Amino acid sequence: MSILQELLNIGLVDIGPDDSRFEKMQTAASALAKKFKEEPGLLIPATLVSLDDSVDEDDPMFSAAEDFVLAEWKTLRNTHANRPRELLRSVIIDALAVATNGNPEAAGVVWFTAASPLRHGQTRPGKAAPIIEKLIKGTGEIAEREAISRTGLAARTSREQTRKKETPDNVSLSVTGAITANEIFADVAGAAAPSHPQNPSPVVPPNPHTPNQGQAWSNEFSPRMTAALVKAVNLGTGRLAESVGKDVAGYLNALGKQLIDQLRDVEQLQNEMSQTHNSSRMRLDVLWWSEALYSPSLQVGYRELSLPVAAVAAAIDLTTLVPALSPASISYILGETMVRLGQILSSNKKKPVIAYLDGLADAETDFGDRFPRKPTNDARVPLLQLVGEASSGSKVSSEILRSRSGVDAALQLSSAEFAMWVFRDFQARRLLGGRG
Repeated sequence: MSILQELLNIGLVDIGPDDSRFEKMQTAASALAKKFKEEPGLLIPATLVSLDDSVDEDDPMFSAAEDFVLAEWKTLRNTHANRPRELLRSVIIDALAVATNGNPEAAGVVWFTAASPLRHGQTRPGKAAPIIEKLIKGTGEIAEREAISRTGLAARTSREQTRKKETPDNVSLSVTGAITANEIFADVAGAAAPSHPQNPSPVVPPNPHTPNQGQAWSNEFSPRMTAALVKAVNLGTGRLAESVGKDVAGYLNALGKQLIDQLRDVEQLQNEMSQTHNSSRMRLDVLWWSEALYSPSLQVGYRELSLPVAAVAAAIDLTTLVPALSPASISYILGETMVRLGQILSSNKKKPVIAYLDGLADAETDFGDRFPRKPTNDARVPLLQLVGEASSGSKVSSEILRSRSGVDAALQLSSAEFAMWVFRDFQARRLLGGRG
């Protein structure tokens, strides 16, 4: 059953008894999913809209979805006086399911975007809650499985255990060049006498002389017998060559397949060794970074920074050490690092998320171009967007925080939780190549 059908079954939207309307919504969702693949940056606002049933109907994501629905359902606005938010949201949710199915990068974008809001209760999915949570959990499983595989954090199944052997262990040669007596009998008989009871009508004219004619018979016999022997030798040699040729060709073919398999295995082994090396290197780099408590980007120790700045700097620094599609354990390394830093600074108490933004605005730290550009529309944005604006010195009010990101200003977060949230948002953007 499709996500869209499940949403209709729980009564999220009412399309009446006309089944063609459901088909139109399905077609629109498929078209929107294709749009996500062409413009993956849309995955982030689409995810945020899916998580919150209170997003304003003027959000650009609703407008984009409505265009695809209107292309199929011309009378949509005749049926709905206002923009049908829940209907469009259903199309968006179904499109996310289609776009992330079998696509680890897209699944990673959705998971990294949704994980922190879900974990900290900053979603308002309404009646669609169980369906959306199942969808998000599914994207997390897809992304985690692929991330663990790519980073070499899980053992791979050996090719020898999974691939059926395609070539035999050995190939035996069966060579033959044998000829039969009947094949040269006529020639021998013809060389020996004018006729023979078993060869009454020879093809080749026989020896015209009988053996009792002495020299005359001998003169005829020698070249005829020589020709018969040459024929026998050539016939046997030809058959031997043909037999050897077939067997050698088969042997070389089997040997070629074995060599191809072996080269493929060697190549995979080299890739796995390289992956293992890179995985070990990544873990060593992350461990070194965590123990040093030093920010390469700011070139200062984290304990010399305020916790809001240290949290953002640590999130940025960790993204330079790990791949964009990283396992969940990576974000927890960041969390444990921030917990240790908080213990050093005697400041591990939770505080409102707005306090972190105020701290960033007061510090006005230059993080370079690591943050997304300020949007020119009213689309729902991830917390990272407002973190970037605060870091540049802009004050973010509680109202703006709630209206633009859906996050309550009073939400209590530890510095570890705040850093992990920022890190996940960064990872979502990295999977988009910095877009979104």
